[in-house]
Amino acid sequence: MKTARTLLIVLALTVSAGMILGSEPAPSYSRDIEPLFLAACGNCHGAERPKKGLDLSAGRGRAALVGVASRSEPQFVLVKAGDPDGSYLWKKLEHATAKGKGMPRTLFGASKLPADQLAVIRAWIAAGAPE
Repeated sequence: MKTARTLLIVLALTVSAGMILGSEPAPSYSRDIEPLFLAACGNCHGAERPKKGLDLSAGRGRAALVGVASRSEPQFVLVKAGDPDGSYLWKKLEHATAKGKGMPRTLFGASKLPADQLAVIRAWIAAGAPE
């Protein structure tokens, strides 16, 4: 009986340690989001004449997004840290905004980012949009 209880405790501690040590860190803007935005959004939202004034060029994107009101719908914040569904950017990426078009845009119209990239962006916003 004592051996079984000891084994259960050891198993529980091992599983807990594995969950803690094996867990991935929250996405960060500089490591995970900026490279994605540079590749998918940089043509229109780069340093030279960024559309809608939204400059997502290297080192500028996070400050241009987090806590900043949308130019097209000023009642909404582009990225509301901790609240993906309350973030205008998320609505644009999901193509779920009534005004304007979904993002990103291509030569052939709006095109959603792949699901894995959207999941990283959503996790970043949900985690508080860390640098």
